[in-house]
This record gives sequence, structure tokens and C-alpha cells, in this order.
Amino acid sequence: MSAPYETDPLQNESYEFAARLALATLVVCFLLFLTACSSISYTQDTAPHMLIVGADVPFYINGPAQGNGPDRKLSEGDEARVLRREFGYSFVQLSDGKKGYVANESLVTAPPEPSPTPPHKVSDEDTNTTFEPPGFRY
Repeated sequence: MSAPYETDPLQNESYEFAARLALATLVVCFLLFLTACSSISYTQDTAPHMLIVGADVPFYINGPAQGNGPDRKLSEGDEARVLRREFGYSFVQLSDGKKGYVANESLVTAPPEPSPTPPHKVSDEDTNTTFEPPGFRY
């Protein structure tokens, strides 16, 4: 007969397994939380060129949680450069130089700027053409 304070070895193993599983689950959840709250920063040279989609898009200088509402409204087609992309909002610089926050769903990638076509070089052969009238017809 065993003493009342002794525990079953199988029961100890199941508690250990449950504790390890709980710890592993917490670690995975913490890592997922860190990746979800991350932000992507850009330099002035690498900042993506974006366009505003939608009319009257709120623009916040101090962040979307400021108490007095948006500082201005942006129009569809306004240009912005993303300086930092965060969860829900991006910190942007507008074409007039003002910096602030715009909702991510209001930004789309701008089409690439067309590269300038090189000027057509005129060769000597193009300028040395002689005019010959067409043959005589009746």
C-alpha cells in the first residue's frame, strides 16, 4: 500500500507535458504578436510612391488617436511617399512636404513614372537625301 502523499508517476508526466505545452503556446503567441505589431521604415530614397484612393481621406499630423479629428482631408489622386508602414496606418510625406498619418487602405502604389525617351539623333545619311522627281507619266 502506498502512502497518501505519493503521486502517480504518469500523472506527474501529464502535468509536465501540459506545462510545457502551455509555455510553448505562450511563446508562439508572443512571437506572433511581435510580428503583427511591427512596422516597416523607409528612407527618403527608398520610400514607395503612393496615391490616395477615395475622397475626403483623413490626414493626421500627430497620429490617428489625436483628440481633435483629422488635420485635413486628402483628395483622390493626391501623391504621398510612405516613410513608415505600421499596423492600420502609414506615416507619409505628402507632395507639399507635410508629414502625417493616413489609413493603409487609402493608399495604392502609384504607377511607375515613364522614363524620358532619348532624343532622336539625326545621322548624316538622313540629311544627305536628294530629291528626284518622279518619272514622267502620260
